[in-house]
Amino acid sequence: MKKAVFFVIAVAALMATLVFSFAGCTSVKEKCFVHTEGAVLKDKYDTPFGLVGTNLGGWLVQESYLVPTDVGEEYGQIDMLIELANRFGKEQADELVKIYEDNWVTEADFAFIKSLGMNCVRLPFTYMTLCDAVTQDQATRAYVRTPYEELTLKKDAFARLDQALELCKKYDMYLILDMHGAVGSQNGNDHSGDIAMHDEGGLLWRDDETGEICREKTKELWVAVATRYKNEKNVAFYDLLNEPGIKDADGNQTTNERVFDYFDELYDAIRAVDPNHAICMESCWEMANLPDPSEYGWTNVVYQYHHYNWSSLNIYNMGFYSLKMLQAQALDYSVPIFVGEFNVWGDSSRSGGDQTDEEAWDGVVELYTGLGWHFTTWNFKHAAQNSTWGLLNAKGEVAQANFKTDSFERIAQCWRAANSENYAENKTLTACIKPHLSSFNAMRQEPLRDFAILNG
Repeated sequence: MKKAVFFVIAVAALMATLVFSFAGCTSVKEKCFVHTEGAVLKDKYDTPFGLVGTNLGGWLVQESYLVPTDVGEEYGQIDMLIELANRFGKEQADELVKIYEDNWVTEADFAFIKSLGMNCVRLPFTYMTLCDAVTQDQATRAYVRTPYEELTLKKDAFARLDQALELCKKYDMYLILDMHGAVGSQNGNDHSGDIAMHDEGGLLWRDDETGEICREKTKELWVAVATRYKNEKNVAFYDLLNEPGIKDADGNQTTNERVFDYFDELYDAIRAVDPNHAICMESCWEMANLPDPSEYGWTNVVYQYHHYNWSSLNIYNMGFYSLKMLQAQALDYSVPIFVGEFNVWGDSSRSGGDQTDEEAWDGVVELYTGLGWHFTTWNFKHAAQNSTWGLLNAKGEVAQANFKTDSFERIAQCWRAANSENYAENKTLTACIKPHLSSFNAMRQEPLRDFAILNG
């Protein structure tokens, strides 16, 4: 009899746990993962909030214009890793990368981001972060790209992601895990770390055995990531693919049904091991380049867009951002909107315009917070002086490391100097951001006012 009573109690407890898991959060503090409720994003206390922060770009994947390395657009991170290994040996190449990563982002940077009133960081990483992408050819003894089918998790695969998570916990911030470079690349661009098949938009989309291998390996990595972090409430959500883009004959990139179907594969694979975390899908580029989530049965998802109103387009900011707002209103997908990357230039950079960069930044941040659009600036740091690309700018001229010609000591010296003690707050930029963060429209109610950026 006692056993029967115990069994009933145990089943009841289990059912209560399941009901809690699927019904959402209670009023008990810290029982929630960041999750969506319609177009509203809720925090670990089940409270509507604004997710506002910056990107740790350039840390785990180097981009030519952003970091103190002469990478060049014709090279990707993988090319640099192979070159360093062939020049100095694998052990010393790994040591150089460690020197760089130990300095480009430190605890001081998390403290700085928190001091601005921000509450999250988006962390771009690639398959090279998790796997040993360079191997030695047994016949030639030269270091080459590890065949995609042989990629496996390396021993310290999660060291940097763990480091970022622990610092987010320490400074009470959220972490967004962003697959910036899938196996074979999802866009073929240098910021994915791998420019293989650049003209097609990356090997990930190839309709052949190689493409299948890349897609399967990328899915395996996401399952590994989700398995490791499934219980971490300071992880805000999983950002499936940065700027996924299949290129057309003119070189233009876009997301389409083929991308959506792969999103669905990744979604199902992650949900099988982690039913709790929100999942983020990116458009390349317009809001209409993502489907209504109900078409795929996606729930607890965030939609992400990147906003770059390049001066070369000669489109005034009023028109550019008005269109973004109108597109969102017309589609009305009822999902949280996250601007995962953006930079802003005043209309003075366009023909006949007189708006300054500061006025434009102030207006755009006011717009995002007023509309309840979550955002992370691109980027937290830029290896240059007086640049709107960084919340931190270099204090002086930056020495660029040439991985093809510089000595080990010279590269190490340049990369040690990347420590933020040699960088300073871009106060012109942060002064445009900080005043608006406290007025974030967390309930996504339509604001009853105009925005400066929409009024020219």
